[in-house]
Amino acid sequence: MDSFVDAYDEKVRPLMDRIDQIRTLLSSNNDGVNFPNVVVVGDQSSGKSTLLESLSLVELPKGSGIVTRCPLVLRLRKSIQRKVYRLHNDDKKELLDENELNILKYIEEETKELAGNNKNVVETLIELLVEDPDLRDLTVVDLPGIARNPIGDQPKNIHEQTTNLIRKFISQEGSVILCVFPANVDIATVESFTLAREYDPDGIRTIGVITKSDLAPNQDAFAQQLLMNKPDVFQLTLGFIAVRNRTSDEKISLKDAHKREKEFFSNHPVSSIIGWHCLGINALINRLADLYSDRVKEIFPKMRNEIRMKLKDIREQLSKFPPDLDTPSARLAKYHELMEFYVENVLKVCFSPSSDGQTTSMSNTLHIKFEKYTDIISQYTGELSTDKYRTKVSTAISACIGEQLPNFLPHPVLKRLISEKLDQLWTATDILINECFRIVLKLLMDNNNNNQYKDDILLMKLIPAFRDIVDLYLNEKNQIIHNQLHEMIRLEKQDPYTIDSFYNNKIARFRNYLTKLNSKNNVEQKKSLLLEKEYGDDDDELMFKSILNVDQAVQEMIYSVYSYWRLLTKRFMDYTALTLRAACDFDVCAGVQERLRHLPIEQCDFVDSHLAEDVFTKTKRKQLQQTKERLEKIDAILGGHSTTTFANHIFIGSMSMEDNSFMTLDKLAQSITPPSS
Repeated sequence: MDSFVDAYDEKVRPLMDRIDQIRTLLSSNNDGVNFPNVVVVGDQSSGKSTLLESLSLVELPKGSGIVTRCPLVLRLRKSIQRKVYRLHNDDKKELLDENELNILKYIEEETKELAGNNKNVVETLIELLVEDPDLRDLTVVDLPGIARNPIGDQPKNIHEQTTNLIRKFISQEGSVILCVFPANVDIATVESFTLAREYDPDGIRTIGVITKSDLAPNQDAFAQQLLMNKPDVFQLTLGFIAVRNRTSDEKISLKDAHKREKEFFSNHPVSSIIGWHCLGINALINRLADLYSDRVKEIFPKMRNEIRMKLKDIREQLSKFPPDLDTPSARLAKYHELMEFYVENVLKVCFSPSSDGQTTSMSNTLHIKFEKYTDIISQYTGELSTDKYRTKVSTAISACIGEQLPNFLPHPVLKRLISEKLDQLWTATDILINECFRIVLKLLMDNNNNNQYKDDILLMKLIPAFRDIVDLYLNEKNQIIHNQLHEMIRLEKQDPYTIDSFYNNKIARFRNYLTKLNSKNNVEQKKSLLLEKEYGDDDDELMFKSILNVDQAVQEMIYSVYSYWRLLTKRFMDYTALTLRAACDFDVCAGVQERLRHLPIEQCDFVDSHLAEDVFTKTKRKQLQQTKERLEKIDAILGGHSTTTFANHIFIGSMSMEDNSFMTLDKLAQSITPPSS
């Protein structure tokens, strides 16, 4: 080996040594770090094992079927003295004495221990470190051959097992893929190339190795594939290399096999066309060593950055990890801290007013519902001016004739008609209450799923219980508001009554206007008076016109019902809006906060059951700490710096955010028949 190669290897070897030191620390952990490797893939009996023997100078198991059943990692290093070590996951090296130990048998026994006596394949590694004066520095991974169909006692999914294992290794960006196939096989049928192209479509890290070159049926085609100077042959950026290894039946040494290979290609016609850079095991070794060295130089800084990023992430996770709350007082103090944080940073943000005009506040959302509610009440008001309602009132009055003095409104009829309108008012109010509370519940439940709190383990443990308290509070508040407003409706139904001059003024205005209208002598004067619109708002106008030509008793009754309806809706709707604004907006956070403060008193074991450190938390903390220590060790090697259920509560009228069977204001508005005069 020339001095240039020695000098180059000497510069790269320290990087390789560092990578080798961390390989065992990472190989058994899912750290996602890419290692520079030469991954050898091929079909069964394609000559992979004999090729690896030539590369590593180590006797390997070979034969028909799947001989390699777990990945064999060979770390090849140039050294002044030959030594072979078995590497273990605990970073220990076991020196193997080749004079007393048959390495081939040893690998077979190790394979049985790791993969069992069945014919399946496993991902567990067998790692050997081979030091020899005749080696160049590179790391080679031998994988099971691709088995298309199960043979004998092989598993039925043997093809899936082998190809999945190959994909795992060749998908790593730092890997050089060595696709091995015999010269007497059509390259178009070689599945290893199909797999390689999945992860290396441009062929920039794939080398084709043609084994059993003495069996090539067509020497011209053989030469053309090595040259790749025709568009109809398989193309690879790194090209092809042909070798001739000893067969599994030949009992000659590896050195004799190398000597015979050299003689074979010296006498082969292809050598005069191509040259030795594509022929023989030495050409393959030199190309792989150069590629591997380049990969190491390229991958090393990336690997170091990946480790540092992972170490930073682990440290951040540990910094966010909850403290070990080992006393009841510490847990109680932490509970109140988390409870206050939940109220201030989870609940209150839901009710914050809009400052940019792009988000909708709860007050605005409720106001929109109140406007819809007002529209529905207006529709109920419009029903009083319809022919249908006039007929209904006329029939009711006729049924009472003779029961009291003439010219007096029958009080039972007035009370019944007002009571019917109150039923309508309650229907709309009941729906409004439920809808407002469902809006609040959905808002708070959705916001509780915010991912920004997922890193606080203790808070996430309490969130389900806090959600239950929010649900409980809103349902109970919903029931209180229902009872409160329904009681007002009940009082209204007792007997129509008011001390507000609104009712008397409206009745007086109607009578005065009617008297004024009747005093006009001709039609033109009456029309002129009607156009003056002295009778009030649009509803008054509609009502007045609708009862001009009906019986006086009917006029009096309808206008009395109308005037009282306007009064009671005026006072009731405002009170309803004020009550719901308080219950669904202003009082929610304070109410929930008060419940949460009393929770540890009501349920003595609540805080301990939620904040006492469980097995999962302890295990997770320990795992993170171990990972941190391991990554710190790796970073130093790579050149870094040393571094609840509330069963006792009864949920009254529990609300569901997704139940489409609930009546809404929109559905109610659609169901009301538009008034017709």
